[in-house]
Amino acid sequence: METVLAAVKTGIRATELRRFPLPSVGEDGGLLQVDACGVCGADVRTYDQPVSNGVFIMGHEIVGRVAQLGKAAARLWGLREGDRIVVESYRVCGHCDACLTGYLGFCPSELALHDRGAEPESDCLADFQPSRGGGYSQYLFLWPTLRFHKVPDHVPSERAALAIPFGNGWQWAHLSGGAGPGKSVLVVGPGQQGLACTVAAKEAGAGPIIVAGLARDERRLQVAKRLGADHTINVEAEDLRERVRDLTGGEGADVGIEVAVGSAETVMPMIDVLRPRGTLVVVPAKGPLDQFPMHVLGRKSLTVKGVIGHSYQAVEMAVRTIASGKYPLHEVTNHQFGLDEVDDAIRATAGEFPDVIHASVLPWKKASDLRETARAVAR
Repeated sequence: METVLAAVKTGIRATELRRFPLPSVGEDGGLLQVDACGVCGADVRTYDQPVSNGVFIMGHEIVGRVAQLGKAAARLWGLREGDRIVVESYRVCGHCDACLTGYLGFCPSELALHDRGAEPESDCLADFQPSRGGGYSQYLFLWPTLRFHKVPDHVPSERAALAIPFGNGWQWAHLSGGAGPGKSVLVVGPGQQGLACTVAAKEAGAGPIIVAGLARDERRLQVAKRLGADHTINVEAEDLRERVRDLTGGEGADVGIEVAVGSAETVMPMIDVLRPRGTLVVVPAKGPLDQFPMHVLGRKSLTVKGVIGHSYQAVEMAVRTIASGKYPLHEVTNHQFGLDEVDDAIRATAGEFPDVIHASVLPWKKASDLRETARAVAR
């Protein structure tokens, strides 16, 4: 019997490798051979949480090739076996407003199934692959409500796995934030999402683009410059307010995107440096902000938008950007791990390893092979 190897989350900061029988797909399902699965900041948060709805397989930045297709699924999806796709691994209803407008993460069915796993004694792979999960596995079961994006063959798998975070970048910077020609943009937080916003803003024609971070972000700020940022700011060495005003001719930024920590320390200065009628985009904060300056919003006629996730359109834009080869994305996808190193991959994304921006798990590669490849590249 053919089996599938996967990394199962069993507790707080705990995974174990487990083998499952290769699932049958039926008429309306499919099976994806996973080539790579990127590690998201959400995985870091999930990894630190207890397992409350059954053990499960994490990972949702998934790219691979269609290995099996049911006849009904092939007709519905317009796919063939061997097609290369990025998966939006939501389990959705397909007919609510969120699904029909492409904002799949707001589907009530998806929200109910998020992180819902299986009983430990189960041997059904699909039971362990919840909505927004399942990618740290050699195969992913494809449900009838699959949403996907085709990926050209020339794009390396670890770069194709950027489609979801770069979809966030397009959503937050351009579709929600309005970054485009004639718009100055300030991005605070040069992690994988902040760099995705930088690329999206550049591709959309915005400028100047300013990226701010801490002293420890020096390498990421250098990468930001190579990805299209016009200026970078070390906020521990320079005053953010003064520097942004100087770089924008005293007018302030048209668009501010906060992808750091969502605290008063980062959000309040951004409100100060936005020009009148500017837009502030904030990724969900960890908690409420005391003494939030509503009076300033009114006086400057500012727009504040909370964002989470992306639309289908945004991921399509990201795939095209990645496939164009215009940007040195190898500097972003700079660490790969084997399936037996999922723990290391998540901890690296959390900042426990130096210089990691975006890590990916390659389920068919052994850790020893990846380390030898890395040494050869270094030489």
